[in-house]
Amino acid sequence: MSVRAIARKLGISPTAVSLALKDSPRVSEPLRKKIQDVARSSGYVPNAKLSELMAEVRKAISPTYHATLGAFSLYPEERPWEAKSRTYLKQLLDSATACAQTHGYKLEYFWYKKPGMSGARFKTILEARGIQGLLCLGGLEPTEGLPKELRRFAVATFSVSVPGKIHRVSSHFMADAHALFDQLLRRGYKRPGLCIPFHGDWRTDHAYSAAFLSMQERLLPKPHLPVLRSDVWDEAQFHQWFSEHRPDVIVLHQDEAYIAGTEHYLKRKGLKVPSDIGIVLLDKNPDRSRYSGMCQNM
Repeated sequence: MSVRAIARKLGISPTAVSLALKDSPRVSEPLRKKIQDVARSSGYVPNAKLSELMAEVRKAISPTYHATLGAFSLYPEERPWEAKSRTYLKQLLDSATACAQTHGYKLEYFWYKKPGMSGARFKTILEARGIQGLLCLGGLEPTEGLPKELRRFAVATFSVSVPGKIHRVSSHFMADAHALFDQLLRRGYKRPGLCIPFHGDWRTDHAYSAAFLSMQERLLPKPHLPVLRSDVWDEAQFHQWFSEHRPDVIVLHQDEAYIAGTEHYLKRKGLKVPSDIGIVLLDKNPDRSRYSGMCQNM
């Protein structure tokens, strides 16, 4: 029995059968097992010659090497993604590296702020390697632009953490906030409260806080909740905000320590999540099986 015959028998596509026979996770486990059982009972045997031919075809159409691209950041550390709050940078770099490879490019990371490194020296290194295109992973301060020595290179970045006229790919922070706010209203919440770091609000061009404040004004009755801005967990500050404004759902754009602090505080108050009060995350999600919310696809 052929792949197409198995597909006809089960009423599915030949592609699904082919993937299942390769044990691909792209096919659900129950369907994969069903396909494999049918193939086994029908005596299906892969065509070795065809497999060899397809391997050669795939090899022939694989991208050839074109050039090396560079990646760097404006963070002071050599490996900024090792900071707990910046693990997304490694996801970003790995994804960019894989994407470049599919198009025949190699992506090499350089430490721009290495001690003793200057803009002129960095430019010389890139030119010696024949690198013309760069990916910037952002920086610590949203006021720090690209060094003038890199103006002759094609540079792209993500987000809004690097100012100035530069090619960028960015999450639509305002749309994310609107989508989350809409979900909260659909679920019956009336008093959403936003907690966000000063620095995080700045780095997203205040889009999250602006969206929440405007949507409260347009869609919810007064009194409206002010945004709680804090870079670190401060129980006294949180208690004052929570006691005065009594949100029915807390929206967090904070690190894990702040999320944990919030949960411990609510537990000591005898409030159960989600039956008494909701918690939803605006972006940083340490455990998607535990927390609802938005999650940028790095």
